[in-house]
Amino acid sequence: MMSMQARETFRPFVGTHHPLRAYPTNSPRAKARLVVLALLADGGLDKREMAALDRRGAFAALGISREDFVQVLYDFCSDVAGQLPVGSGGYRLTPKTLGGLFGEVADREAREQLLQLIFSVISSDGRLSDAEEGLFWSAIDHWKPDAGKMPRTTMPELHYG
Repeated sequence: MMSMQARETFRPFVGTHHPLRAYPTNSPRAKARLVVLALLADGGLDKREMAALDRRGAFAALGISREDFVQVLYDFCSDVAGQLPVGSGGYRLTPKTLGGLFGEVADREAREQLLQLIFSVISSDGRLSDAEEGLFWSAIDHWKPDAGKMPRTTMPELHYG
């Protein structure tokens, strides 16, 4: 395991399709980062969102430990603070950046699993922010899943705010 001092010494490789650190295609960390986006899309981390991930067995499904997931969360926050512009209400991810992040997951089954996890996270508090909705529809638009093959879920009542 790398020490924090060593991590700060070596700058992470930055992707060619987005300004954040690059992860190998279909890697657990690339998938985890998309779930992290869902966790932070409304501007904060809510205990209900993490509880939703625990209930779904998300960490095992992503192939990552909870501790490594938290490290991806930390790394994402660090990368965003150093690489992305600040807009009203927080940091802004451009469509190109989002497309690059979505592009790091090419496996169809992994994409369908991620859509389910993202939906679980954004619906866990009973409110759907514009940013959460935008993230979900961006994933749909980018990946164009076959809706007939996706697992059926019951849509909870959501309040837009």
